[in-house]
Amino acid sequence: MNARHNNNDKNNSGGNQQRRNNNRKRNNHNKRSQNKNRRPKSLTPARIIQKYDNLMEQHIIARKKYFELHARVKGKQLDKIEQNFNKTLHDLRNFENGLKDWQREVLAEKINAYPLDRQYSSTHDLKPVGDEVSFSGDFEDPHLLSTQKEADYQNDTEESSGSMDDYYAYKGIDPPLPVEEEKKENRKH
Repeated sequence: MNARHNNNDKNNSGGNQQRRNNNRKRNNHNKRSQNKNRRPKSLTPARIIQKYDNLMEQHIIARKKYFELHARVKGKQLDKIEQNFNKTLHDLRNFENGLKDWQREVLAEKINAYPLDRQYSSTHDLKPVGDEVSFSGDFEDPHLLSTQKEADYQNDTEESSGSMDDYYAYKGIDPPLPVEEEKKENRKH
């Protein structure tokens, strides 16, 4: 009798489980349809700051990934990283541009919360704005030697050739020891 009773419990529990799953699906569907008709939450000052911080964090992560991986990846992977970087920047700018005047003021208070650091300029009696410098004319490259400035390499057809031994002989230096011999030298000392 116990064996038959246990089998009935298993069968009933399977039916109950199926009914519970169906009820869950029905309830989840009702919640989703209710969410579609609900008004979006209004942007309170706390939500403005929270949304800005969230968008800024996403952009910083995307920017970091883009600049760290730019030289290492190619093709579709690079395109995807670049698109993500541009999308986060676009989302951030759209959020800022879509704010009302009072919301922009709230955001400006958050962004410009700290005063500018004018310690150095105030102690040295300097204007907070830097000097305006305008450059005009041609400037020489400061990194070129005078011999390089005078040299004319346009007619040079000679190609460099030779081995490292030739280079060491030309420079008058001893070639470095191979790694195995260097290890033996270090063991002797």
